[in-house]
This record gives sequence, C-alpha cells and structure tokens, in this order.
Amino acid sequence: MKNFLIYGAYGYTGKIIVDVAVNRGLKPVLAGRNLQKTKELADKYGLDYLQLDADDHQKWEKVLADKALLLNCAGPFALTVEHIVPVCLRTKTHYLDITGEIEVFSYIASLHKEASSSGVVLLPGVGFDVVPTDCLSSKLQKELPDATHLELAFQGNSGISRGTALSMARRYHNGGTVRVDGKLKAVPIAYEIRTIHFGNMDRLCMTIPWGDVYTAFHTTGIKNIKVFTGVSPKTLDSLLKFKKLTFIARTSVFQWLMKKIIRSKIDGPSPEARQNNVTYLWGKAWNNNNEEVVLEMQTPESYQLTALTAVESAIRVMDGQVKAGFKTPTMAFGNDFINEFEGVQVKKVDG
Repeated sequence: MKNFLIYGAYGYTGKIIVDVAVNRGLKPVLAGRNLQKTKELADKYGLDYLQLDADDHQKWEKVLADKALLLNCAGPFALTVEHIVPVCLRTKTHYLDITGEIEVFSYIASLHKEASSSGVVLLPGVGFDVVPTDCLSSKLQKELPDATHLELAFQGNSGISRGTALSMARRYHNGGTVRVDGKLKAVPIAYEIRTIHFGNMDRLCMTIPWGDVYTAFHTTGIKNIKVFTGVSPKTLDSLLKFKKLTFIARTSVFQWLMKKIIRSKIDGPSPEARQNNVTYLWGKAWNNNNEEVVLEMQTPESYQLTALTAVESAIRVMDGQVKAGFKTPTMAFGNDFINEFEGVQVKKVDG
C-alpha cells in the first residue's frame, strides 16, 4: 500500500499514526514541509518520503497522480485544505484528515457533489475529532428518533498536542459556535457553563466550537447542538477575563507570540499517558415532549484513539467500503464503528 500518503507525518499526532499504520502492515509514503524531519521519521520505518508544501499545487498533482488515498495530519487544517482537497478531486485521490475545525468540515462538505461525480471519498474528522462523538450522536438519535436537541461533552486528562494548541490559538478570537434551528450561530467563548456528571465525577464544563456542531447535524438531522469540554476553574476564570480583550488576539503580533510560546512549551502527552489515560464522553438528546436519553462513553486516550481510528478509516476507504462524496465517520462506517476499538465502553444512564 505505497499508494497511501500521510501528510504532516512528523507532527505529534502524525508520528503516532505512522507507528500504528506500520504495525498494521501498511507502508505509507510520508510527506511534510520539513524534509529533514520527514526523512528521519521515514528512515526509522524504512518508508519512502518526500518534501511537500501545502500550496505547491503542481507538485501535489504529480505526487497524488498515483495515490489512492491521502491522510492529512497537517494542521491547522483551515490553512491546508483549500490547497489540497481540490487536487485530490482532480487526481481522484480519496481524502481523509483528523480535523476538528468547523470551517474545514463546512468547506469539504461543500464539495460533496463534485466528489461524488469524481468517485472520491471526502472523510474529514477521522480522529478523536469527531469519531467517538459522531458515533455517540448517532446512538442517541437512534434511541430517540424525534430528538430536536443534542448536547455532547468530553473530558480528558492527558493534555494537548502542539498542533491542537496552535489551531485553538488561531481561532480563539472567533469565539464559539453552536447550532440553533439548523443554522450555525456564533457565540462568545465559554458561551454556556455548567456542571456535567460523566466518568466518575461532576465536571465543570464550557461550550466550545467542536466539530460536532457541524457534523452531528449531517449525521443525525438534529437541529440544535452544543458541545462542551471539561475545564478547570482557574482556566475558565482566565478565559472569562480575557474574552473582553479578544480583539487583541486578532493581531499578527499576538498570533506570533502565541505560536512562539506554544512551540516552546507544548509537545503533547507522553507515551505513558497515551497508554494509561482514558477519555470520558457524555451525550444527551431530547425532544419537544421533554423525553430525553443520556449516554456515557469511555475511550482510550484521545491521541491514541485518533491514531487507531484514522488508520482503520484509511484501510476501509482504500478497501472500497465507503461510497464517494462527503461523509462523517458514522455516515461512512455506522455508529458501532467506535465500539470496535479495545477499551471503548458505552452505557445508558439516568438523565
């Protein structure tokens, strides 16, 4: 399977994905913007590699001409997809990524008709963003088919990667996003704050612009959606104080400073944390008659899960198991996809 390309392979999550892919017997070609870093990773596994900038359209055309599938791990994805995805459509290369960025899902979904006619699968969000929550959304809708409202939440304790932090910093000043009556609505950061019981304790949570605000609507048809994440009181307090000054976050100086701090301070969870930690998820759906259903889910640590789900997704798409066009993970594989991974537990609980 050398006609399978992983872009952004030497990033934190990309490295984990490459390791899982090799252990599954795959031999992907590795690509990235930095030649030396890409070569070092490729040499470790005896893989082919190449240097590739996201906006080098002519080189992408040549590289993808004989590639069945591209797995994009190079975030922030909003900076790469408009360069890469159109090339995938021209070369008839299936496109997958591990984004959680709402604007990326929206852009890729807008190409559904073109992808369908070209025989190309467009499947963004095949990592922790948004496989488990997408499956959870579908399971809730199956339990309550006439649900009109959906809320999701998650809590991990292993920290975040540099790429995730950079993506968050880039769009922080845009605030949050929820879905109301089927339409995306811009709201302030930490628009809603509440305590949610999931895992084994009550957790302070706030709304965030998670990918499911976009994808869960396509998966379930539910028109009102919010997503929450666990947050410490100290972090929440800082966010609430700073959101009055979000205009500063728009400036190039602030963005430069944040990138510098993130690159010097943040790497990602240790291998031990990825192996030993778990992530908790919660979801609630209800209808206009105030009938509701609540499900909880436990998964492996989020970055470890991302590698597992991304590689399995790539294998299934290359195997011809997914119809062409834009798909969410559940649309592609069904809502029991997440249950196929070791360490995943789902249970129904009282609301």
